[in-house]
Amino acid sequence: MIGYKEKELVKERIILAAMRVFSRYGFFKAPVHLIAKEAGVSKGLIFWYFRSKQELIIEVAKRSLPLEIIDSCLESGLNGKKILECIGKGYMKKYKNPVQRSLLLHTMSLESLYKEIAEKMNSLCEEKTSEVAERVFGKSSIKGKVALRAFFGGLMCYILRRPKDIPEETFVKNLIDIITCI
Repeated sequence: MIGYKEKELVKERIILAAMRVFSRYGFFKAPVHLIAKEAGVSKGLIFWYFRSKQELIIEVAKRSLPLEIIDSCLESGLNGKKILECIGKGYMKKYKNPVQRSLLLHTMSLESLYKEIAEKMNSLCEEKTSEVAERVFGKSSIKGKVALRAFFGGLMCYILRRPKDIPEETFVKNLIDIITCI
């Protein structure tokens, strides 16, 4: 009999395999049998852990968003430029991985199809932006929220098309300086 810990390890192996396959083929063109092969499990076992391909898509899509980066930085208690540095470094680390970058782009196209993804993206663009603005500027004003959206947009642009002449640390530092001089 398999214990809880072993079940969680198998589930995680399936999710990681799905991430790799979905990043190559997209969410809808990726066949489940390739995910099974990549994970080293049967197709039936995937459906034991996930009732449908849609459920697996939603799990992978949620993981591709930067919410855990922002939550971790918020939980750290950092304020001002330090929280922006934390978020910037987190973005650079996570999205240096081409699988994560590809999945993020695929996930952005799912918002209109899956309520759960729309809710997560709304949380990112609304609640999390307000929380971070409060930590950076001392209040969540319109100006602060716009500055934070510009910050997230700048990070997104960098991770999608890394400039050859600007190292990531230099980019993040300059982006923070621009954002915080409002």
